[in-house]
Amino acid sequence: MRLGVLLGGLVLVALSAKAGSAVSTDGHGHLVYSYGHPKEIDEQHVLDLGRLRYGPNVRILAATDFPGYGAIATARTRTGWVSGVVLGRPTKAEAEQMAIERCLKAGGTNPRIKWEFRG
Repeated sequence: MRLGVLLGGLVLVALSAKAGSAVSTDGHGHLVYSYGHPKEIDEQHVLDLGRLRYGPNVRILAATDFPGYGAIATARTRTGWVSGVVLGRPTKAEAEQMAIERCLKAGGTNPRIKWEFRG
C-alpha cells in the first residue's frame, strides 16, 4: 500500500514537471494564455484560440516548459498599451513583480496584473 502511494506521488511529480505555459498576441493588445500542458501543446492552443478570436496575425509572445507561476501585466503608454509577461517563476509574488517591472521598462505607467496562473 505504501509503495502504491509513493508511486502515485512520483507520477504526479513527473506529470507536473512537464507542465508549461504560453502566451500569444495579435499585436493589438489582445492576449491569449494557456498553462498546465507541455510547451508545444500550450503554444498550439494559444495560436489556435488566438486566430479563432482575433484573426490570422497571432504570434507567440512567450512560452516555457518550466513549471511555475506566471503573470501578465498591462500598462498604458502615450500611444497605447504594453504587456509584461513572465512565465515559470518559483513564486507568485516574483512573477507579479517581474511582470510589472517589464511593463515599466517598456514605457508603461500604472501597470496592473491582469492574469496570473500556475502552470
